[in-house]
Amino acid sequence: DLQQLIKNIEQWAEDRNLIKGSSIKKQTLKMVEEFGELCGGVAKGNINIIKDSIGDCFVVLTIINAQCRNESVETNANQSHLLEPTGHFRASSIDEALLRTAARIGGFASKTTPPDDWDVNCLSNYLFLISKMANLDFWDCVQYAYEQIKDRKGRMINGVFVKEGIYNGTIFFNQRDRADGHLFGSNSETLDF
Repeated sequence: DLQQLIKNIEQWAEDRNLIKGSSIKKQTLKMVEEFGELCGGVAKGNINIIKDSIGDCFVVLTIINAQCRNESVETNANQSHLLEPTGHFRASSIDEALLRTAARIGGFASKTTPPDDWDVNCLSNYLFLISKMANLDFWDCVQYAYEQIKDRKGRMINGVFVKEGIYNGTIFFNQRDRADGHLFGSNSETLDF
């Protein structure tokens, strides 16, 4: 059941404080990371990476969608149906589909407001299209990704869930730096968001 799979992903994210403990911008950065892996999989022709990355992108999109619902002013806002692709999107090649997806993700990053219904549904549809062009079942990709993460342990670092075992080399920033949007303290170079 597709809706149950989406609910399972949302519960996984809730249990790890990714919905309220992270931001849409941080999750958009995570989407860029996962999408980069998808592009790499397509470039290398590696179907296993493509399958995993499509699912991973959808997991992040599910988290972003839940964050949008959380920020909605509507008391009964329920947008999980927006995650179900319609299958109406077309592209002449998988490269074109990837570029359109990249543009949509870039749109998430450039907005000052949370992504709207159309943004979420478009991205879901492009991921669906890419899966079809790679001869993969979209929901098998999502199920595969969920199976990979469902028992994953880790912790939140700077608003991003970092899986257990890759903490070494992670730069920890103090609360003040994160609050003012700077990655580094005032005595270092800064990168503003």
